Parts: sequence; structure tokens; C-alpha cells
Amino acid sequence: MKIKRLLIIVFVVISNSIFAQKFGGGIFSGLTMSQLDGDSWGGYHKAGINLGVYTNTEINEKLSAQLELLYIQKGSKSNSKEPNYIYYKCKLNYIQLPLLVKYKINNKINAEIGIVEAFLRTAYEDDGGGDIVPDIPFRKWETSLLVGALYNINNKLLADVRFGYSIIPVREHPGGQSFLLNKGQFNNVISISLYYKIVGSDKFGE
Repeated sequence: MKIKRLLIIVFVVISNSIFAQKFGGGIFSGLTMSQLDGDSWGGYHKAGINLGVYTNTEINEKLSAQLELLYIQKGSKSNSKEPNYIYYKCKLNYIQLPLLVKYKINNKINAEIGIVEAFLRTAYEDDGGGDIVPDIPFRKWETSLLVGALYNINNKLLADVRFGYSIIPVREHPGGQSFLLNKGQFNNVISISLYYKIVGSDKFGE
């Protein structure tokens, strides 16, 4: 119930902000490529989607702040090109709340950095026999950092590339072992998205 109330509040805030004079905003969707650092499979082989809504406001001529609410798919997948291939897929579906600060480099390009709180909606693993609930559970909440770059295609459409990484492990290693900073498994995600401005002048989202 707590997560549902939080999502409703955030959605109302974003919806109201989109249509306020001092705010811009819109919708977005894209693709994700992810892996779980700390498991037995490397590479961004798990494909997924993300989709959501956003609102932003100008801080000054160079800086703006942006709040988002989105659904995003993360996880891990084995590589079929590896020797001794074993099928494995981990599906992690999150509701995510990023808060970002964007810096205007020029009229076309922005750099962005932010912190993210995400709620794990569902988690499944598949070793070839179908989806099952993981024996080693994933944490329900994830905190991660985001860095990225935003490119203005035109006055309404923007392209965004981001890299996201968990600050704390999303679950423990089997047996709970750890060594120095290697204390568990971490989400490692690259996303490519298109943003569509519903309202807001050119300065919003640049």
C-alpha cells in the first residue's frame, strides 16, 4: 500500500507540474541493456524497455532539475556465443523515481546526473525450465546513480543515453560471501530513450 500511495502522489505531482506555467514535461520510452555485476554472466545481454512521464524546471540559464516516474526492465542473461553455453535469464521489473540535475552544454546537448530510488515490482529467474521466484531474494528497494547525455532532435523530441549503477547490492552473493567492495550483485544498466515534450518552451529539456 505504501508504494501505491507514493506512486499516486508522484504521478499527481508530475501531472500537475506538466501543465503549470513554470514547468515543462512530457512522456518518454526506450530500450535498456543490462547485466548483474557479481553473477556468473558478463555483458549487456538482457534487453528490456522503459517508459514513463517526466517534469522539469529551469534553475538558471545553465541548470535545470527533472523528476521522472517510470517502469523499467533490468536483469541479466547468459551469452549464447560463450563456450559451454548454459541458458540463464534474470528478469527484474522496477518502478523507478529518478531526480536529475541537467547542465546545458550548448543548444543541442545537455549532461545529466542524478540519484534514483526504485521499487522492485517482480523478480524471476529462468535456467531453461521457465520463470521461478529466485532462491536468493532481491532487495525490494534499490538506490542507484545515473549519468547521461541528452540531445535535442527538434523542439519536441529529444534523445537520451544513460548509464545507471546500484549504490548498494540488489542482493547478496550465494552463501552471503563478500570481499572488500564486492559485497553482492549490482544492477548495471545502459538505456537509450526518446523524450516527447507535451508542454514547455525550448529551454525545458535542452
